[in-house]
Amino acid sequence: MQIRHGAIRTNFNMTKLLQTRFTGCLLGAAIGDSLGMGYTGCSAANIQARGGGHEFMPGDISSVTVVVPVGELGDTEIGQPLASGQWTEDTQLLLALTTSLLEEGGVFVPESWSHSLVRWVNDEPRQPGTSTIQAALQLRTAGVFWDEAADPDGAGSGPAARVAPIALLFGDNADSEIRRRNAVLQAQVTHGHPDAHAAALAMSEAIAMLLQISPADRRDWQGVAFLRTIHDLVTNSSPRYEEFARCISIATNLLVDGVDRADAIRAIGTSGYCREAVPCALYILASDPEDPERLIMDAVRLTGDATDTIGCLVGALTGALHGVDALPKRWRDEVEDSERIQELAIRLHGMHSFLP
Repeated sequence: MQIRHGAIRTNFNMTKLLQTRFTGCLLGAAIGDSLGMGYTGCSAANIQARGGGHEFMPGDISSVTVVVPVGELGDTEIGQPLASGQWTEDTQLLLALTTSLLEEGGVFVPESWSHSLVRWVNDEPRQPGTSTIQAALQLRTAGVFWDEAADPDGAGSGPAARVAPIALLFGDNADSEIRRRNAVLQAQVTHGHPDAHAAALAMSEAIAMLLQISPADRRDWQGVAFLRTIHDLVTNSSPRYEEFARCISIATNLLVDGVDRADAIRAIGTSGYCREAVPCALYILASDPEDPERLIMDAVRLTGDATDTIGCLVGALTGALHGVDALPKRWRDEVEDSERIQELAIRLHGMHSFLP
């Protein structure tokens, strides 16, 4: 029997590269979230005046955990302020979704995801979004099924910020329909507005696309083509997604026209509303993809407002494109639960390797 050593080496290298992308995506999301956490609600001018975006900062009074007493549906108690390097609800739920996928053997099960949301709401959510916490509280009382819990007007960026593990696990082209369906389905448990579903789909597809770009191909990668591909995919998925897709078109046109990056970000918008945060994050990556450290810093210092969520989104995209080793070591070492996040990513990659 002839053994093709070159083919074995190539396969090994590709497997190792993909594992670093998985780890970079999840850890990058946590890093971006943590960097942005200390500046949530600030203006870009204020952040830059404070020299922000370089290092982790502790949160202020708006960056806290929330205690939801058992049996309560509404009243909550303020918990502890978040410390330097800690992340918010976005990473909490990204990791919860990762764990749910691992527990179910690589299958997205809405009932299991619902149980994860209940566990999350019982364990001091951090800066929780209204739609997600309302859905989790309804699920906790067992008063509704998973497909009845969503806030019908929920159009925040939470589903997009947590979708990365689905994009990673089902990132191969052969799994594209499964990936797209699950990206939307996990959003539908908490958020009822089509914009939130479209945003989760867009983020999932962006990560899946970035995973396929080799280091050699990255030199010829075109941000405009990237944005246009996401726009077309979202538009073709459902007529209900057209308004969200229009926001990606706005970001694309700003990039084509060469508008100053900071001005373009202000024009797109930097709130937690998914029509702003997700196109903003995609634009930040597409407009200047080469320097991972600057990418994540820019998600904080050039935005303001929803810095934690936009940081989480950009961090996930950056890690998926560049891999974990490209993320600054000081951030990798200092972000909360770094080792656990990397372990979950490696387990997710291992499960991906064995999926049919």
